[in-house]
Amino acid sequence: MKRQVTASPPAGRDPNETKTQRVSSRYTGVAGEMPRKVRAREALPGELRQLERLFADCGWPDRREFVQARKRARARALDVLEGSSSGVDSSRIALLVAAAELFVAFRMALPASVQEAACLVQQLEDIIGIPRIALAREVLRAPELLTMSPAVAVEAQLGALIALAPLRNVSLWTLRTAEHANCVRHVGDGSRSRGARQLAERLLAGEITEPTETTPRRLLLGLPVGRRPHPIAALVASARPGMRDSSRCFLADAAPILGAVLERDALLSGSAASERALVESSERKLTRLGFDLHDGPIQDVAVLAQDLRLFRDQLELVYGPHTQQKFVGGRIEDLDAQLVALDAELRRLSSEVRAASVLLNKPFDEALRDRIQTFAARTGIEPRLTLAGDMNVLSTSQQIALLNIIQEALSNIREHADATAVAISVSVVADRVQAKVVDNGLGFDIESTLMRSAREGRVGLLAMNERVRLLGGRCRIESRHGGPTVVSVTLERWLPLLT
Repeated sequence: MKRQVTASPPAGRDPNETKTQRVSSRYTGVAGEMPRKVRAREALPGELRQLERLFADCGWPDRREFVQARKRARARALDVLEGSSSGVDSSRIALLVAAAELFVAFRMALPASVQEAACLVQQLEDIIGIPRIALAREVLRAPELLTMSPAVAVEAQLGALIALAPLRNVSLWTLRTAEHANCVRHVGDGSRSRGARQLAERLLAGEITEPTETTPRRLLLGLPVGRRPHPIAALVASARPGMRDSSRCFLADAAPILGAVLERDALLSGSAASERALVESSERKLTRLGFDLHDGPIQDVAVLAQDLRLFRDQLELVYGPHTQQKFVGGRIEDLDAQLVALDAELRRLSSEVRAASVLLNKPFDEALRDRIQTFAARTGIEPRLTLAGDMNVLSTSQQIALLNIIQEALSNIREHADATAVAISVSVVADRVQAKVVDNGLGFDIESTLMRSAREGRVGLLAMNERVRLLGGRCRIESRHGGPTVVSVTLERWLPLLT
Protein backbone atom coordinates (compact mmCIF):
# COMPACT_ATOMS: atom_id res chain seq x y z
CA MET A 1 0.00 0.00 0.00
CA LYS A 2 1.36 3.42 -0.96
CA ARG A 3 1.95 5.80 1.88
CA GLN A 4 0.38 9.20 1.37
CA VAL A 5 2.51 12.14 2.36
CA THR A 6 0.88 15.47 2.98
CA ALA A 7 3.15 18.45 2.75
CA SER A 8 2.72 20.98 5.48
CA PRO A 9 2.87 24.66 4.64
CA PRO A 10 6.00 26.45 5.74
CA ALA A 11 5.91 27.95 9.14
CA GLY A 12 3.96 31.17 9.24
CA ARG A 13 1.93 30.50 6.02
CA ASP A 14 -1.81 30.27 6.09
CA PRO A 15 -2.83 26.81 4.77
CA ASN A 16 -5.88 28.39 3.12
CA GLU A 17 -3.81 30.95 1.25
CA THR A 18 -4.65 31.12 -2.49
CA LYS A 19 -2.15 31.03 -5.36
CA THR A 20 -2.79 34.67 -6.10
CA GLN A 21 -2.11 35.57 -2.49
CA ARG A 22 1.11 33.57 -2.53
CA VAL A 23 2.23 35.37 -5.71
CA SER A 24 1.34 38.65 -4.05
CA SER A 25 3.29 37.84 -0.91
CA ARG A 26 6.30 36.71 -2.97
CA TYR A 27 6.50 40.10 -4.66
CA THR A 28 5.46 42.19 -1.67
CA GLY A 29 7.79 45.09 -1.17
CA VAL A 30 8.24 47.63 1.55
CA ALA A 31 4.91 49.20 0.66
CA GLY A 32 3.25 45.76 0.70
CA GLU A 33 2.04 45.98 -2.92
CA MET A 34 2.48 43.66 -5.91
CA PRO A 35 4.47 45.00 -8.87
CA ARG A 36 2.27 46.52 -11.53
CA LYS A 37 2.94 43.81 -14.16
CA VAL A 38 1.94 41.02 -11.75
CA ARG A 39 -1.25 42.84 -10.79
CA ALA A 40 -2.03 43.38 -14.48
CA ARG A 41 -1.66 39.69 -15.27
CA GLU A 42 -3.91 38.79 -12.35
CA ALA A 43 -6.46 41.37 -13.56
CA LEU A 44 -6.73 40.07 -17.12
CA PRO A 45 -10.46 39.56 -17.74
CA GLY A 46 -11.72 36.03 -18.04
CA GLU A 47 -13.47 37.04 -21.27
CA LEU A 48 -10.07 37.33 -22.97
CA ARG A 49 -9.76 33.58 -23.45
CA GLN A 50 -13.35 33.43 -24.59
CA LEU A 51 -12.53 36.18 -27.07
CA GLU A 52 -9.53 34.24 -28.34
CA ARG A 53 -11.65 31.12 -28.78
CA LEU A 54 -14.11 33.04 -30.96
CA PHE A 55 -11.31 34.19 -33.25
CA ALA A 56 -9.62 30.78 -33.19
CA ASP A 57 -12.74 29.27 -34.80
CA CYS A 58 -12.52 31.67 -37.77
CA GLY A 59 -11.18 30.54 -41.12
CA TRP A 60 -7.61 31.82 -40.87
CA PRO A 61 -5.72 31.13 -44.12
CA ASP A 62 -2.61 30.38 -42.05
CA ARG A 63 -2.92 29.24 -38.45
CA ARG A 64 0.41 30.85 -37.63
CA GLU A 65 -1.09 34.26 -38.37
CA PHE A 66 -3.67 33.70 -35.65
CA VAL A 67 -1.03 32.60 -33.14
CA GLN A 68 1.04 35.73 -33.83
CA ALA A 69 -2.04 37.98 -33.68
CA ARG A 70 -3.10 36.40 -30.38
CA LYS A 71 0.34 37.09 -28.95
CA ARG A 72 0.16 40.75 -30.00
CA ALA A 73 -3.39 41.06 -28.64
CA ARG A 74 -2.39 39.70 -25.24
CA ALA A 75 0.60 42.04 -25.10
CA ARG A 76 -1.54 45.08 -25.93
CA ALA A 77 -4.17 44.10 -23.37
CA LEU A 78 -1.46 43.73 -20.73
CA ASP A 79 -0.02 47.15 -21.62
CA VAL A 80 -3.45 48.72 -21.08
CA LEU A 81 -3.83 47.06 -17.69
CA GLU A 82 -0.31 47.99 -16.61
CA GLY A 83 -0.93 51.64 -17.41
CA SER A 84 -4.31 51.88 -15.69
CA SER A 85 -5.61 51.55 -12.20
CA SER A 86 -7.47 48.33 -11.53
CA GLY A 87 -11.15 48.34 -12.24
CA VAL A 88 -13.89 47.32 -14.62
CA ASP A 89 -13.13 50.15 -17.09
CA SER A 90 -9.50 49.16 -17.64
CA SER A 91 -10.49 45.51 -18.11
CA ARG A 92 -13.09 46.43 -20.73
CA ILE A 93 -10.62 48.68 -22.55
CA ALA A 94 -8.01 45.91 -22.54
CA LEU A 95 -10.60 43.52 -23.96
CA LEU A 96 -11.56 46.02 -26.68
CA VAL A 97 -7.92 46.57 -27.64
CA ALA A 98 -7.30 42.83 -27.86
CA ALA A 99 -10.42 42.32 -29.98
CA ALA A 100 -9.39 45.11 -32.35
CA GLU A 101 -5.89 43.64 -32.75
CA LEU A 102 -7.30 40.21 -33.61
CA PHE A 103 -9.95 41.65 -35.93
CA VAL A 104 -7.43 43.77 -37.84
CA ALA A 105 -5.25 40.70 -38.34
CA PHE A 106 -8.22 38.69 -39.58
CA ARG A 107 -9.46 41.50 -41.81
CA MET A 108 -7.25 40.43 -44.73
CA ALA A 109 -9.67 37.53 -45.29
CA LEU A 110 -12.83 39.60 -44.88
CA PRO A 111 -13.66 40.26 -48.57
CA ALA A 112 -13.98 36.52 -49.16
CA SER A 113 -15.93 35.90 -45.93
CA VAL A 114 -17.90 39.05 -45.08
CA GLN A 115 -20.78 37.05 -43.62
CA GLU A 116 -18.44 35.15 -41.32
CA ALA A 117 -16.92 38.45 -40.17
CA ALA A 118 -20.37 39.96 -39.55
CA CYS A 119 -21.29 36.87 -37.50
CA LEU A 120 -18.08 37.28 -35.51
CA VAL A 121 -18.89 40.95 -34.75
CA GLN A 122 -22.35 39.93 -33.56
CA GLN A 123 -20.82 37.31 -31.25
CA LEU A 124 -18.35 39.84 -29.85
CA GLU A 125 -21.26 42.11 -29.04
CA ASP A 126 -23.64 39.46 -27.66
CA ILE A 127 -21.24 37.11 -25.86
CA ILE A 128 -18.30 39.31 -24.87
CA GLY A 129 -20.23 42.58 -24.60
CA ILE A 130 -18.01 44.69 -26.91
CA PRO A 131 -20.07 47.46 -28.57
CA ARG A 132 -19.63 47.34 -32.33
CA ILE A 133 -19.25 51.09 -32.61
CA ALA A 134 -16.32 51.00 -30.18
CA LEU A 135 -14.74 48.10 -32.09
CA ALA A 136 -15.30 49.95 -35.37
CA ARG A 137 -13.44 53.03 -34.13
CA GLU A 138 -10.40 50.85 -33.43
CA VAL A 139 -10.61 48.66 -36.54
CA LEU A 140 -11.53 51.22 -39.20
CA ARG A 141 -8.77 53.59 -38.10
CA ALA A 142 -6.01 50.97 -37.85
CA PRO A 143 -2.86 52.16 -39.68
CA GLU A 144 -2.08 48.62 -40.90
CA LEU A 145 -4.12 49.39 -44.03
CA LEU A 146 -1.39 51.73 -45.19
CA THR A 147 1.03 48.82 -45.47
CA MET A 148 -1.20 46.90 -47.93
CA SER A 149 -1.46 47.38 -51.66
CA PRO A 150 -4.23 49.89 -52.50
CA ALA A 151 -6.65 47.36 -54.01
CA VAL A 152 -6.34 44.99 -51.05
CA ALA A 153 -6.62 47.84 -48.54
CA VAL A 154 -9.83 49.20 -50.11
CA GLU A 155 -11.42 45.76 -50.27
CA ALA A 156 -10.49 45.06 -46.65
CA GLN A 157 -11.87 48.39 -45.41
CA LEU A 158 -15.17 48.02 -47.25
CA GLY A 159 -15.48 44.45 -46.03
CA ALA A 160 -14.90 45.62 -42.46
CA LEU A 161 -17.59 48.29 -42.89
CA ILE A 162 -20.15 45.70 -43.96
CA ALA A 163 -19.19 43.45 -41.04
CA LEU A 164 -19.29 46.21 -38.44
CA ALA A 165 -21.95 48.69 -39.57
CA PRO A 166 -25.72 48.26 -40.14
CA LEU A 167 -25.30 48.55 -43.91
CA ARG A 168 -26.69 46.55 -46.82
CA ASN A 169 -23.82 47.49 -49.12
CA VAL A 170 -21.04 50.01 -49.54
CA SER A 171 -19.11 51.20 -52.58
CA LEU A 172 -16.15 53.44 -53.38
CA TRP A 173 -16.29 55.75 -56.41
CA THR A 174 -13.75 57.85 -58.30
CA LEU A 175 -14.06 60.16 -61.30
CA ARG A 176 -13.72 58.33 -64.60
CA THR A 177 -14.18 61.47 -66.72
CA ALA A 178 -14.85 65.08 -65.85
CA GLU A 179 -18.45 64.32 -64.84
CA HIS A 180 -18.97 60.56 -64.63
CA ALA A 181 -18.10 58.42 -61.60
CA ASN A 182 -16.51 54.98 -61.73
CA CYS A 183 -17.17 52.34 -59.06
CA VAL A 184 -13.81 51.08 -57.82
CA ARG A 185 -15.24 48.44 -55.49
CA HIS A 186 -18.70 47.33 -54.32
CA VAL A 187 -19.24 45.06 -51.30
CA GLY A 188 -22.48 43.71 -49.85
CA ASP A 189 -25.96 42.84 -51.04
CA GLY A 190 -27.35 43.96 -54.38
CA SER A 191 -25.49 45.81 -57.10
CA ARG A 192 -24.40 49.38 -57.61
CA SER A 193 -27.44 51.54 -58.28
CA ARG A 194 -28.11 54.58 -60.36
CA GLY A 195 -28.88 56.53 -57.21
CA ALA A 196 -25.50 55.57 -55.73
CA ARG A 197 -23.75 56.76 -58.89
CA GLN A 198 -25.59 60.08 -58.85
CA LEU A 199 -24.78 60.64 -55.19
CA ALA A 200 -21.12 59.78 -55.83
CA GLU A 201 -20.96 62.28 -58.70
CA ARG A 202 -22.37 65.04 -56.47
CA LEU A 203 -19.86 64.21 -53.76
CA LEU A 204 -16.96 64.19 -56.23
CA ALA A 205 -18.10 67.50 -57.66
CA GLY A 206 -17.88 69.06 -54.20
CA GLU A 207 -21.61 69.73 -53.97
CA ILE A 208 -21.86 67.74 -50.71
CA THR A 209 -19.25 67.98 -47.99
CA GLU A 210 -20.89 66.17 -45.07
CA PRO A 211 -22.38 62.69 -44.59
CA THR A 212 -25.83 62.79 -46.16
CA GLU A 213 -28.66 60.61 -47.35
CA THR A 214 -30.97 60.86 -50.32
CA THR A 215 -34.56 59.64 -50.08
CA PRO A 216 -35.65 57.54 -47.10
CA ARG A 217 -36.73 54.84 -49.52
CA ARG A 218 -33.23 54.32 -50.84
CA LEU A 219 -31.50 54.88 -47.50
CA LEU A 220 -28.34 56.05 -49.23
CA LEU A 221 -25.51 57.67 -47.33
CA GLY A 222 -22.52 59.40 -48.88
CA LEU A 223 -19.26 60.90 -47.69
CA PRO A 224 -16.41 62.57 -49.62
CA VAL A 225 -13.02 60.91 -49.20
CA GLY A 226 -9.83 62.95 -49.32
CA ARG A 227 -9.01 66.60 -49.13
CA ARG A 228 -11.61 69.20 -49.94
CA PRO A 229 -12.78 70.99 -52.06
CA HIS A 230 -11.93 68.31 -54.62
CA PRO A 231 -12.23 64.90 -52.95
CA ILE A 232 -10.28 62.02 -54.41
CA ALA A 233 -13.16 59.57 -54.01
CA ALA A 234 -16.69 59.13 -52.66
CA LEU A 235 -17.88 56.56 -50.15
CA VAL A 236 -21.52 55.59 -50.72
CA ALA A 237 -23.50 53.13 -48.61
CA SER A 238 -27.02 51.82 -48.31
CA ALA A 239 -28.17 51.62 -44.69
CA ARG A 240 -30.55 49.07 -43.28
CA PRO A 241 -34.04 50.36 -42.52
CA GLY A 242 -34.09 52.63 -39.51
CA MET A 243 -30.27 52.68 -39.24
CA ARG A 244 -29.32 55.73 -41.32
CA ASP A 245 -28.34 57.95 -38.41
CA SER A 246 -26.28 55.29 -36.63
CA SER A 247 -24.54 54.37 -39.89
CA ARG A 248 -23.08 57.84 -40.43
CA CYS A 249 -20.43 57.54 -37.73
CA PHE A 250 -19.16 54.27 -39.24
CA LEU A 251 -18.58 55.98 -42.60
CA ALA A 252 -16.85 58.89 -40.86
CA ASP A 253 -14.49 56.47 -39.11
CA ALA A 254 -13.66 54.64 -42.36
CA ALA A 255 -13.07 57.67 -44.58
CA PRO A 256 -9.74 59.09 -43.25
CA ILE A 257 -7.71 55.89 -43.71
CA LEU A 258 -9.34 55.33 -47.12
CA GLY A 259 -8.29 58.85 -48.08
CA ALA A 260 -4.69 58.15 -47.05
CA VAL A 261 -4.69 54.88 -49.02
CA LEU A 262 -6.08 56.54 -52.15
CA GLU A 263 -3.74 59.52 -51.97
CA ARG A 264 -0.80 57.14 -51.68
CA ASP A 265 -2.11 55.24 -54.70
CA ALA A 266 -2.53 58.46 -56.67
CA LEU A 267 1.05 59.41 -55.85
CA LEU A 268 2.32 56.04 -57.04
CA SER A 269 0.16 56.18 -60.16
CA GLY A 270 1.35 59.68 -60.95
CA SER A 271 4.96 58.64 -60.70
CA ALA A 272 4.48 55.40 -62.66
CA ALA A 273 4.96 57.12 -66.02
CA SER A 274 8.06 58.86 -64.74
CA GLU A 275 9.37 55.56 -63.40
CA ARG A 276 8.80 53.83 -66.74
CA ALA A 277 10.53 56.67 -68.60
CA LEU A 278 13.44 56.55 -66.17
CA VAL A 279 13.74 52.77 -66.45
CA GLU A 280 13.59 52.87 -70.23
CA SER A 281 16.22 55.60 -70.31
CA SER A 282 18.44 53.56 -68.01
CA GLU A 283 17.89 50.46 -70.08
CA ARG A 284 18.87 52.28 -73.25
CA LYS A 285 22.06 53.41 -71.54
CA LEU A 286 22.71 49.83 -70.45
CA THR A 287 22.20 48.63 -74.02
CA ARG A 288 24.67 51.21 -75.31
CA LEU A 289 27.12 50.24 -72.56
CA GLY A 290 26.83 46.58 -73.55
CA PHE A 291 27.66 47.35 -77.16
CA ASP A 292 30.47 49.68 -76.11
CA LEU A 293 31.96 46.92 -73.98
CA HIS A 294 31.75 44.46 -76.84
CA ASP A 295 33.11 46.78 -79.49
CA GLY A 296 35.70 48.49 -77.29
CA PRO A 297 37.49 46.85 -74.32
CA ILE A 298 36.62 43.27 -75.30
CA GLN A 299 38.11 43.72 -78.76
CA ASP A 300 41.13 45.49 -77.28
CA VAL A 301 41.74 42.58 -74.91
CA ALA A 302 41.47 40.13 -77.82
CA VAL A 303 44.04 42.11 -79.83
CA LEU A 304 46.33 42.34 -76.78
CA ALA A 305 46.13 38.56 -76.32
CA GLN A 306 47.12 38.02 -79.95
CA ASP A 307 50.06 40.46 -79.57
CA LEU A 308 51.19 38.63 -76.45
CA ARG A 309 51.18 35.27 -78.26
CA LEU A 310 53.13 36.83 -81.17
CA PHE A 311 55.62 38.28 -78.68
CA ARG A 312 56.07 34.83 -77.13
CA ASP A 313 56.79 33.32 -80.53
CA GLN A 314 59.33 36.05 -81.27
CA LEU A 315 61.06 35.56 -77.92
CA GLU A 316 61.61 31.89 -78.66
CA LEU A 317 64.09 32.96 -81.31
CA VAL A 318 66.28 34.86 -78.82
CA TYR A 319 65.85 32.79 -75.62
CA GLY A 320 68.99 32.08 -73.65
CA PRO A 321 69.60 28.92 -71.60
CA HIS A 322 66.80 26.39 -71.24
CA THR A 323 66.09 27.35 -67.62
CA GLN A 324 65.69 30.97 -68.62
CA GLN A 325 63.42 30.00 -71.51
CA LYS A 326 61.25 28.05 -69.07
CA PHE A 327 61.05 31.01 -66.68
CA VAL A 328 60.14 33.58 -69.37
CA GLY A 329 57.67 31.20 -71.04
CA GLY A 330 55.91 30.52 -67.74
CA ARG A 331 55.60 34.22 -67.04
CA ILE A 332 54.05 34.86 -70.46
CA GLU A 333 51.61 32.00 -69.94
CA ASP A 334 50.54 33.60 -66.66
CA LEU A 335 49.88 36.89 -68.44
CA ASP A 336 47.95 35.05 -71.14
CA ALA A 337 45.78 33.32 -68.52
CA GLN A 338 45.03 36.68 -66.90
CA LEU A 339 43.96 38.08 -70.25
CA VAL A 340 41.69 35.10 -70.84
CA ALA A 341 40.08 35.64 -67.43
CA LEU A 342 39.70 39.37 -68.11
CA ASP A 343 38.13 38.65 -71.47
CA ALA A 344 35.64 36.24 -69.87
CA GLU A 345 34.70 38.78 -67.20
CA LEU A 346 34.18 41.56 -69.72
CA ARG A 347 32.02 39.31 -71.87
CA ARG A 348 29.97 38.32 -68.81
CA LEU A 349 29.42 41.98 -67.92
CA SER A 350 28.49 42.78 -71.50
CA SER A 351 26.03 39.89 -71.57
CA GLU A 352 24.40 40.94 -68.29
CA VAL A 353 24.14 44.55 -69.35
CA ARG A 354 22.52 43.62 -72.66
CA ALA A 355 20.26 41.12 -70.90
CA ALA A 356 18.97 43.81 -68.56
CA SER A 357 17.63 45.76 -71.54
CA VAL A 358 15.87 42.86 -73.24
CA LEU A 359 12.51 43.97 -71.82
CA LEU A 360 12.52 46.91 -74.19
CA ASN A 361 11.85 44.47 -77.01
CA LYS A 362 10.37 41.29 -75.46
CA PRO A 363 7.64 40.37 -72.98
CA PHE A 364 8.73 38.90 -69.66
CA ASP A 365 7.79 35.29 -70.44
CA GLU A 366 9.68 35.32 -73.75
CA ALA A 367 12.76 36.88 -72.13
CA LEU A 368 12.65 34.24 -69.40
CA ARG A 369 12.37 31.39 -71.91
CA ASP A 370 15.38 32.79 -73.80
CA ARG A 371 17.47 32.54 -70.65
CA ILE A 372 16.26 29.02 -70.01
CA GLN A 373 17.09 27.95 -73.56
CA THR A 374 20.58 29.41 -73.23
CA PHE A 375 21.06 27.50 -69.98
CA ALA A 376 19.78 24.28 -71.57
CA ALA A 377 22.12 24.66 -74.56
CA ARG A 378 25.15 25.06 -72.27
CA THR A 379 24.34 22.35 -69.72
CA GLY A 380 22.09 19.83 -71.48
CA ILE A 381 19.54 20.29 -68.64
CA GLU A 382 16.06 21.35 -69.71
CA PRO A 383 14.53 23.24 -66.75
CA ARG A 384 10.84 22.70 -66.02
CA LEU A 385 9.11 26.10 -66.26
CA THR A 386 5.76 26.92 -64.64
CA LEU A 387 4.09 30.30 -65.19
CA ALA A 388 0.82 31.16 -63.44
CA GLY A 389 -1.11 34.41 -63.60
CA ASP A 390 -0.82 37.51 -65.77
CA MET A 391 2.84 38.42 -66.19
CA ASN A 392 1.90 41.73 -67.80
CA VAL A 393 0.94 43.21 -64.41
CA LEU A 394 4.58 43.08 -63.28
CA SER A 395 6.23 46.47 -63.20
CA THR A 396 9.30 46.95 -65.37
CA SER A 397 11.52 47.04 -62.30
CA GLN A 398 10.05 43.77 -61.03
CA GLN A 399 10.54 42.06 -64.39
CA ILE A 400 14.18 43.14 -64.59
CA ALA A 401 14.85 42.05 -61.01
CA LEU A 402 13.24 38.62 -61.49
CA LEU A 403 15.08 37.99 -64.75
CA ASN A 404 18.43 38.89 -63.22
CA ILE A 405 17.81 36.80 -60.10
CA ILE A 406 16.77 33.75 -62.12
CA GLN A 407 19.75 34.29 -64.43
CA GLU A 408 22.10 34.43 -61.43
CA ALA A 409 20.56 31.29 -59.96
CA LEU A 410 20.99 29.44 -63.26
CA SER A 411 24.61 30.62 -63.54
CA ASN A 412 25.35 29.28 -60.06
CA ILE A 413 23.73 25.96 -60.94
CA ARG A 414 25.76 25.70 -64.14
CA GLU A 415 29.08 26.54 -62.47
CA HIS A 416 28.80 24.88 -59.07
CA ALA A 417 25.78 22.65 -58.52
CA ASP A 418 26.42 19.60 -60.71
CA ALA A 419 22.63 19.28 -60.96
CA THR A 420 20.58 17.04 -63.22
CA ALA A 421 17.17 18.68 -62.76
CA VAL A 422 16.02 22.30 -62.39
CA ALA A 423 12.52 23.69 -61.82
CA ILE A 424 11.55 27.34 -62.25
CA SER A 425 8.18 28.80 -61.30
CA VAL A 426 6.76 32.33 -61.41
CA SER A 427 3.24 33.04 -60.16
CA VAL A 428 1.20 36.22 -59.94
CA VAL A 429 -1.60 36.01 -57.38
CA ALA A 430 -3.99 38.50 -55.79
CA ASP A 431 -1.49 40.55 -53.82
CA ARG A 432 1.98 39.19 -54.52
CA VAL A 433 4.43 37.87 -57.09
CA GLN A 434 6.39 34.73 -56.25
CA ALA A 435 9.31 33.14 -58.07
CA LYS A 436 11.28 30.02 -57.21
CA VAL A 437 14.30 28.21 -58.66
CA VAL A 438 14.99 24.67 -57.38
CA ASP A 439 17.86 22.34 -58.33
CA ASN A 440 18.89 18.88 -57.15
CA GLY A 441 22.61 19.66 -57.15
CA LEU A 442 25.31 19.27 -54.54
CA GLY A 443 24.10 22.10 -52.35
CA PHE A 444 26.27 24.27 -50.11
CA ASP A 445 26.55 25.81 -46.67
CA ILE A 446 24.94 29.21 -47.02
CA GLU A 447 26.73 31.13 -44.28
CA SER A 448 30.27 30.08 -45.18
CA THR A 449 29.59 30.54 -48.90
CA LEU A 450 28.30 34.08 -48.40
CA MET A 451 31.31 35.00 -46.28
CA ARG A 452 33.75 33.54 -48.80
CA SER A 453 31.98 35.28 -51.70
CA ALA A 454 32.18 38.62 -49.91
CA ARG A 455 35.90 38.19 -49.23
CA GLU A 456 36.57 37.26 -52.86
CA GLY A 457 34.47 40.09 -54.25
CA ARG A 458 31.82 37.82 -55.79
CA VAL A 459 28.45 39.39 -55.03
CA GLY A 460 26.02 37.21 -56.98
CA LEU A 461 24.15 35.78 -53.99
CA LEU A 462 24.30 39.08 -52.11
CA ALA A 463 23.00 40.93 -55.18
CA MET A 464 19.92 38.70 -55.24
CA ASN A 465 18.90 39.85 -51.78
CA GLU A 466 19.72 43.46 -52.52
CA ARG A 467 17.68 43.58 -55.73
CA VAL A 468 14.63 42.23 -53.92
CA ARG A 469 15.13 44.42 -50.85
CA LEU A 470 15.17 47.57 -52.98
CA LEU A 471 11.75 46.57 -54.33
CA GLY A 472 10.35 45.97 -50.86
CA GLY A 473 10.27 42.17 -51.21
CA ARG A 474 11.86 39.14 -49.60
CA CYS A 475 14.49 36.77 -50.99
CA ARG A 476 15.27 33.47 -49.31
CA ILE A 477 18.04 31.02 -50.23
CA GLU A 478 17.82 27.53 -48.74
CA SER A 479 20.50 24.89 -49.24
CA ARG A 480 22.60 22.27 -47.49
CA HIS A 481 25.33 19.88 -48.46
CA GLY A 482 23.77 17.22 -50.66
CA GLY A 483 21.03 19.57 -51.87
CA PRO A 484 18.53 20.60 -52.89
CA THR A 485 18.99 24.35 -53.29
CA VAL A 486 15.95 26.64 -53.37
CA VAL A 487 15.96 30.34 -54.29
CA SER A 488 12.57 31.93 -53.57
CA VAL A 489 11.49 35.53 -54.12
CA THR A 490 8.32 37.30 -53.01
CA LEU A 491 7.38 40.77 -54.25
CA GLU A 492 4.29 42.80 -53.47
CA ARG A 493 2.07 43.07 -56.51
CA TRP A 494 1.38 46.71 -57.25
CA LEU A 495 -1.72 47.61 -59.26
CA PRO A 496 -2.82 51.23 -59.68
CA LEU A 497 -6.30 51.64 -58.21
CA LEU A 498 -7.12 55.05 -59.60
CA THR A 499 -7.00 54.56 -63.36
